[in-house]
Amino acid sequence: MPKPLTKEQMEAFEKLSSVSKRAAFLLGIGVTAELDVEEGDFTFHAYVGDMCLPITGASRLTTIERGTTWLQEKSKETEEGNQ
Repeated sequence: MPKPLTKEQMEAFEKLSSVSKRAAFLLGIGVTAELDVEEGDFTFHAYVGDMCLPITGASRLTTIERGTTWLQEKSKETEEGNQ
């Protein structure tokens, strides 16, 4: 099971008002991956703390890379939309 975000981290996260700021905050904590078994298949899910991201992969490394890229894209999308 992933290590939960601290109370301070959750409070800071909840105060952030945009997707871009939240994504940057989560990137600062770092993406991890945990193995899950779904319907007989072994799949890794991306996490930041105990927050599950909507990213999966066949290996831990691939899942972490995909999760990191996804957060980077979320951060840039919102920033570009505000310019």
